[in-house]
Parts: sequence; structure tokens; C-alpha cells
Amino acid sequence: MKKEKQLIRSYRKAFIGIFLLFISLTGYSQSVAINTTSAPANSAAGLDVDFATKGLLVTRVALTSSTSPTPLTAHVAGMMVYNTATAADVVPGLYFNDGTKWVSTLPPAGTATGNMQYWNGTAWVIIQTGSPGQKLVINSSGVPTWSN
Repeated sequence: MKKEKQLIRSYRKAFIGIFLLFISLTGYSQSVAINTTSAPANSAAGLDVDFATKGLLVTRVALTSSTSPTPLTAHVAGMMVYNTATAADVVPGLYFNDGTKWVSTLPPAGTATGNMQYWNGTAWVIIQTGSPGQKLVINSSGVPTWSN
């Protein structure tokens, strides 16, 4: 009987110790750092990858079009991939998903030799080729235009 009580006390102490350890581990959350310096992760980042001589290799997939989530099962806002295929309206390059479609990080190609593009804060805008002798200036609205 005495041995049984001692055994129960030992089990109880072990259970309490494991329980406290479990509580302390599940209540502790942190950012993850991947580097060769053992530096801690930036507290504002969930994942902090830091290498002086290496890059980040993004998932490579073959997209079928900008409107189809394929080869993924659904559009997920914030998803980023490197597209390896030329199909429909997608070409190889880095794409992100806005929740409804794939968006290329590359500016669109001009429609004629000499066309230029600028980002207006929402989309790429093509500036048609100017005439000989004109200069490209930025107007008071911040829009590039040709001027004599």
C-alpha cells in the first residue's frame, strides 16, 4: 500500500512536470530565422531568410492562364510562384495571386519600338513614342509627357 502511494505520487509529479513543460512550449511563439550566422529572426517577420551569397528559390509551377488557379486548387491572395510555362496570357516569370487571378511582376511589353511605360500607382501606362526634338518631362500631376 505504501509503495502504491509512492508510485502514484511519482506519476503525479511526472504528469505535472510534463504538463508544465507542454504549457510553456505551446505558449511560446516566435519568428523563424534561416541563416548561417545564428542571428535571431527579425521580430516583424514570420520567416527571416538571410544569406550573403545565396538567393531564395521560389516554387516553380506551370501556370495555364492568369485567371485559372491551376496547377493550384484555388486562388490564394498573396501566393507567389515562378511560372515556367508560356500559355494563354502568361509567360515565364514571377507572379503573385491577388485572390482572383495571377498577376505578373513584369511590366507589360510596349506596343511599338520606343514606347515607354510608367507605374501610375495602380497599373502600367504606356507612353507613346515622342517626336524628334521632344523631351520627356514629368508634369505637375507626376505623369510623364512629351514636351517641345
